[in-house]
Amino acid sequence: MAAKTRFDCVCVGLSTVDVLALLDQPLREDEKVPARTVLVDGGGPAGTAACAAAACGLRTAVFSFIGRDLWTRFILQDFRRFNVSTRFVRAVPAMATPVSLIAVNSRNASRTILWNGQGAGSRRAGLPALLRQGLLDTAALHCDGHLMDLSVRLAREARRRGILTSYDCGSARPGWEKLAALSDIFIASHKFARRFGRPIPRAILALRRRFGFRVAVTAGEKGFYYYDEFRGRVELVRQRRLAALDTTGCGDVFHGAFLARYLKVRDFAAALRFAQAAAGAKTRALGGRAGIIPLTARRQTC
Repeated sequence: MAAKTRFDCVCVGLSTVDVLALLDQPLREDEKVPARTVLVDGGGPAGTAACAAAACGLRTAVFSFIGRDLWTRFILQDFRRFNVSTRFVRAVPAMATPVSLIAVNSRNASRTILWNGQGAGSRRAGLPALLRQGLLDTAALHCDGHLMDLSVRLAREARRRGILTSYDCGSARPGWEKLAALSDIFIASHKFARRFGRPIPRAILALRRRFGFRVAVTAGEKGFYYYDEFRGRVELVRQRRLAALDTTGCGDVFHGAFLARYLKVRDFAAALRFAQAAAGAKTRALGGRAGIIPLTARRQTC
């Protein structure tokens, strides 16, 4: 990592409040269902990735839009609990903070999610002001694609400055190709890969040929696929079976843990394997960030 930078990683995108209910049966329409427990937790792809990276010892900051409402203090305090800098978080008076309602089935860790982004992923920000404030005083830029226009402009400037750029591509949002073309690391979900209408290995090869980046696709309980630069082929690394309680935030934790390991060793496969272990450990706790806490004990291995 570049010691001269203020941050090791800046994460750009969505931060939310997650309200989770752990149920002993599937959620059905027009019924009252008792919850074993209810948890209010921080969430969002960029926000949770920043917390996971910070839990592994990175100096991390997040850029997100949130509302100036009853959730503002909760979100800011939760970031500070993980030592994530909030200097770039924008609390907008006329906006409601994005909230997700998540019903978790304790029998199989499946989730039903209701959420409203409140326009947090489509707001615009002035790039010159952010640069003056030091948003790119970092070794790595991580984008989740929710603030696509800003992410593309930041990634272009990051490339000019020689800053590592990582893209969490959960879905094919408008403009994803522009951000992909400016990314060094591209880790997509299996849902994104399916849009190609071909098996994941073939989708990875197509992405690699088109963009030339280091590429992987997460496939949930199956594991992850990645392009092995040395063997010149796609490999599958299977996920160890775990007694999962809740998979909320697993992908976000994967990205944060990956960056922590990759920035240290610059070994793509090793960083992916570490991220897989971190995401697997998260499944044992309810909530995307609640499961990050044990990672603090892993800082020596990050």
